Amino acid sequence: MGADARRVRAVPQRYVPRRSALAIALALIWVLFRSADALSQSPEPTVEPPPPQDEPVQPEADIAPPTPEQPGDKPEPNVQDVNQGPLRDPVLQQDEADPRTLERGPETEDPEAAGPPVDDSAGESPMEICAQPSAEQLSVLNRVRQTLTVTACASSAWLDGLFGDQVYRDEYHATYGTVTTGALWSKYDGFDPRLRFRARLQLPQWDERISAFAGRVGEEDYISDTEGDFDALPSRQFGTLEEESVLVGLGYSSPGRTGNDFDAGVGVRIDLPLDPYARARYEVVRSFADRYVFSARETVFWQNTEGFGTTTRINLDRVFSDRFLLRWSNLGKFTEETSGLEWYSQLTLFQSIGQRTGLAWQAQVEGATDNEVQMTRTAARVIMRRQLTPEWLILELRGGVSWPRRKLTEAREASPEIGIAIEMQFGEKRDRMRPPPTSQPMQSQ
Repeated sequence: MGADARRVRAVPQRYVPRRSALAIALALIWVLFRSADALSQSPEPTVEPPPPQDEPVQPEADIAPPTPEQPGDKPEPNVQDVNQGPLRDPVLQQDEADPRTLERGPETEDPEAAGPPVDDSAGESPMEICAQPSAEQLSVLNRVRQTLTVTACASSAWLDGLFGDQVYRDEYHATYGTVTTGALWSKYDGFDPRLRFRARLQLPQWDERISAFAGRVGEEDYISDTEGDFDALPSRQFGTLEEESVLVGLGYSSPGRTGNDFDAGVGVRIDLPLDPYARARYEVVRSFADRYVFSARETVFWQNTEGFGTTTRINLDRVFSDRFLLRWSNLGKFTEETSGLEWYSQLTLFQSIGQRTGLAWQAQVEGATDNEVQMTRTAARVIMRRQLTPEWLILELRGGVSWPRRKLTEAREASPEIGIAIEMQFGEKRDRMRPPPTSQPMQSQ
């Protein structure tokens, strides 16, 4: 190694840098030529398709661990918000037992983005909206009832269509009413045939508290709110039965009964000349001592031909058992046409016999302070109502005796009375029992 080292040192120093530079240059040129030749001969890279698979394999997504909620992530409830707590939306507070309770669908976060509701009945006539299955296989009685139901429903749909373009099938089909035919005879008043009908039309596009009314009823009794507990054959109050008239109108009432209820109505008698009317009434209902219900109702009314008037009605109910209820009714009416007060007091014992039959035992006294005979009639009667088959047919029978006297020249003599009526309910089945206030316990049936 020492000799070699000395030999290297013996080489003249001026040749070393020249050889090194030349060798490096030649090496670089050779590398460049080799690289260019390799690039020119190498094919372009291509992407080979993946091998076919029977089913695509989805990569498993990484499941992030749940992030614990931190305080302040969600807004705290505001106790002053009207949609929370006891002051929430009144529609959500309606009584579920009320048949007029509204059912709300889920609301979108942005009502404007949701747009108007979809109308799937565009172009349909009211009769098509309310159409029911063919009545060829039905009996004559069923066909009559179906015709009444469709007519009332179509009337509701047509009238409601004046206030918007949407169609509310369920509300139109909830239209209900009654048709009654019968006769009443008494020795004092003679024979008196009766034909009555009533229909209540729903107007959901206007307001759920607004409805339309059409009927052939006792004009004065209906407007002054002096009708009794039974519609089929009205009791004679304040003298003889009045003639019936056809009335149409609009009514306002709250969706649910609260025990402090207000309702109002306006309408017109369909007769020439037309006779408009209006009335408003307020009722208070209270229960106490578990078995008593007290109600007081004040009605103020006006009719073009009769002027202003007011009616005060006070009832006291006493529940004895599931089968017996006693009602004491008192009523007074004053109008511009009378210089005194017309009044009556009536005691009724309601008795339930089975599931289809009920009896009403009545005792009544009536009078007028302006009449020459202030006590004009005393009466006692029994009324039976029987649910027939089909269940929308009601038979009403009554019999009793009265002692009328309206003039001093008349003798107070007994006058027997009998009556019979058939009532047909159409549309939604009519609930004839007044719902008790929330504080009154419901009696088992």
